[in-house]
Amino acid sequence: MKIRESTTVDSGYDDFSSLESLNVNLAYAATCALSRDTKREYIYDFSLNRRLDRGTTLAVALALKKYISEKFKDHERIGIALPSCFPGIAVNLAVQMAGKSSVNINFTAGSDSAKSCLARAGVRCIIGSNKVREKVSAHSPDFPWTDNFFDIGDILKEIGKKGVLPHLVAARLLPGWLICALYGIPKDGGGREASIIFTSGSEAAPKAAVLTHRNLMANARQMSEIGIIDGNDTLHGNLPLFHSFGQTIQVWFTMIYGVREVMVQSPLEVQANLEAARKGGSTIMISTPTFLRSYYKKGTPDDFPNLKHVIGGAEKTPDGFIDAWNAKFPKVAYLEGYGLTEASPVVCVNLPPNLKRGKFCPQPSMIKEASVGEIFPGMMARVSDPDTGQILPVGEVGLLQLKGASIFNGYLNQPEENRKKLSDGWLNTGDLAVLDADGFIFIKGRLSRFSKIGGEMVPHSGVEEAIVRVLGLQDSEVPLVAIGSRIDPAKGEALVLLSAVDIDVPQLRRLLTEAGLPNLWIPKHVTRVESIPLLGTGKLDLGKIHKICKGAF
Repeated sequence: MKIRESTTVDSGYDDFSSLESLNVNLAYAATCALSRDTKREYIYDFSLNRRLDRGTTLAVALALKKYISEKFKDHERIGIALPSCFPGIAVNLAVQMAGKSSVNINFTAGSDSAKSCLARAGVRCIIGSNKVREKVSAHSPDFPWTDNFFDIGDILKEIGKKGVLPHLVAARLLPGWLICALYGIPKDGGGREASIIFTSGSEAAPKAAVLTHRNLMANARQMSEIGIIDGNDTLHGNLPLFHSFGQTIQVWFTMIYGVREVMVQSPLEVQANLEAARKGGSTIMISTPTFLRSYYKKGTPDDFPNLKHVIGGAEKTPDGFIDAWNAKFPKVAYLEGYGLTEASPVVCVNLPPNLKRGKFCPQPSMIKEASVGEIFPGMMARVSDPDTGQILPVGEVGLLQLKGASIFNGYLNQPEENRKKLSDGWLNTGDLAVLDADGFIFIKGRLSRFSKIGGEMVPHSGVEEAIVRVLGLQDSEVPLVAIGSRIDPAKGEALVLLSAVDIDVPQLRRLLTEAGLPNLWIPKHVTRVESIPLLGTGKLDLGKIHKICKGAF
C-alpha cells in the first residue's frame, strides 16, 4: 500500500490493471476452469436436493449454450429470472458461452420498477422458472414476464439426458481450450458488455449498471488475491443472482477459482439456510446484517459446524451486533466489508490475521475496528470535499472515490447520471468516508442520508442507532424506525422519525438528550407507520421514506 501525493491510497493499481488475464472472456475462463478436476463436487443445491460436480455443470451449460444460440439468435441480452440455484448458475454461464449479455431480473421488485428495468435494457425474452413466476404473479399479477418466457425445467426436459451426454463426454475428456474452440466460445472479453445489473433503487429508480467481462474478471481475481476464500472452502450462496454479489462471487468467482458452493434459493428461508449450512459444510457466508440477524436469533453453534467466517455488507452493521455475534458463535468470526454494484461489487473487507495472500497483497491481513476493511488489490481510493470537489489529504472526511479495473464504465443510456458518477475513471460512491495509510475505509454515512440543519451535517443512521439504543429495539429482525427529512424554513431541513411502534415522543426526546445527543439530532417530527419501507434485499427503501416524510404533515 502506498500514498500518492498525500491524497490517494494506491493498492498496486498499475501492476494489477496491466494483467492480460483480466481481458479474458468469462465463459472462456470458466470453461477452462471447470474442465479441470471434473468429478470434484461443485454445487450442493439444498433447495433441489442435488449434488453436482464441475464436469456436469460444464456439460449442462454447453447443452444450454446450444439451445440459446439457436432459440435466441436475434437477442443480444437474455433476461434471467432464477434464484440462487444450480440452474441459475448454468444459465448464466450458457448465456456468456453464446456471446450474449445476461440481465438477471429482480423478481422481488414491483411490476412498475421491473417494467422500467426491462424496457431500459431492451430485454424481450426471459429464461426463468414457472414456480417463481407463479409465486411472483400471485402478489404482482402485472409483473412483465415478456411474451417470450421460457421455463428452465421445460428447456432441460426438451434437451434431456441424452442431449447432455455428448457434452458430458467432451467435458470429461477434453481440455478447456479445445472445448472452447469446438463450441465457438469466445476468448476475448475485455470491455465488452457481460451483464447488466440494476442498482437497488434505494434512493431513486433502479439504474442499469453495465458490467464488462474485465470488470467481473477483475473482481473475481481480487477476491482470490485477498485469501479469505480458497479452493478448500465452501461458500454459502444464498444471495439473489440479480444482486451484483450474487452474480460475481456466487457464479464467476466460484467457477473460475474452484470453490465449492452450497446454494439456497433465498436468504429469507432461515431454517433452510441453517440446515443447508449444517448439511453442506459451509465454511464462509457473505450476507447482509439484516439476514445475518435472523440467523443469529434462530441459529445455534451446532448449525455452523464448519463455518469460519461471516462477512456482513450492503448496509451498516448495527452497533453491538458484531460483539453479540462473536459471543454466540465464538468459532465464526464476523467481518465487515463494503461494495457497490458499480464496483462489480466488492471493494474492501476486514480480514483475519495470517491469511495466505496473493502477490498483489504485500501487507499482512488485519482487522480495524469501525472500518469496512482494506481496499482490494489493484484499486486506488481518495476522498473529496462534497461542496468544492477538492481532493482532500488521507485522514480527512470526504466523498469516497474509487478507481480500478472492477469499476464500471457507466449506466446504460443515462449520460447525465454518468457525468455525476464518473470522472476520468474515478467513481463517486456517494458515501462519506475516511481513508488511512493502510488503505482501510471508515464509512461515515451516505451523503444522501445526511441533513444539513443549521449548517451542521446530521447523519440519519447515527440518529436511528441512538433511537434504537434508548428504546431497546436492538433485537428486532426488521428495522422499526427510520429517519428522513423535510424542508424547514428556519433551519434548512428538519428530521422526521418514521416509527413502526408506538412512541412516547416527550420521553424519547428526554432519553436522547440524556444519552448526549445534540439538540439538532433529535427529530422534530414523528410519524407512525405500519412498517418501515424495505427493498427485497432488506435495505431501507429511501425513496419511499423520503416520500412519506414529505407528505406526512
